[in-house]
Amino acid sequence: MEKFAHLFTLKIRGLGFGSHPVEISVPSSQLDLPRFYGDIHAKGEIVVSDRLALHLLLQATGTFDCDRCGIEFEKTLTPVIDLLYVPPLLASDAEEDDNIHIFEPQTNEIDFTEDIRDAIILAIPMKNLHSPDCKGVDLGGKDMLIDERLASLGGLLEKLREEEMNSGAPGGVSQG
Repeated sequence: MEKFAHLFTLKIRGLGFGSHPVEISVPSSQLDLPRFYGDIHAKGEIVVSDRLALHLLLQATGTFDCDRCGIEFEKTLTPVIDLLYVPPLLASDAEEDDNIHIFEPQTNEIDFTEDIRDAIILAIPMKNLHSPDCKGVDLGGKDMLIDERLASLGGLLEKLREEEMNSGAPGGVSQG
């Protein structure tokens, strides 16, 4: 947690009970997020009681490649993060949940930089599409030019099917 420490911090010493607004921005380059540019914004609130409840809406803009057609496009991710900071006396379940942190009551500030970075990385979709109706790469129909490196593979599937059909071996491929 020390690699990116002290970028997203909040001074908690002297905060009274109740809800307090939070708004912090940090350049994405300082968080080692290569796909992202500009600032990472965190906006929300911290609720102070016998524990600290931090609720933030994040905003991070990055450049991605469409998984279907390869077009580069811009996308803004807006994950929500909820963190709970508890004193040691209330920390019975803290080891089981990554969103629960233990803090000493005499602590001056909390550092949630690594939590922000993790939330942004986890918000990146497994499948990135520039548009929901992306049709993929236009292959140009049947008369398209085949890359010379792949040309030798052109009839391989048909050749394998023919060999399996003629071999009489169980598990042969049949058409139909």
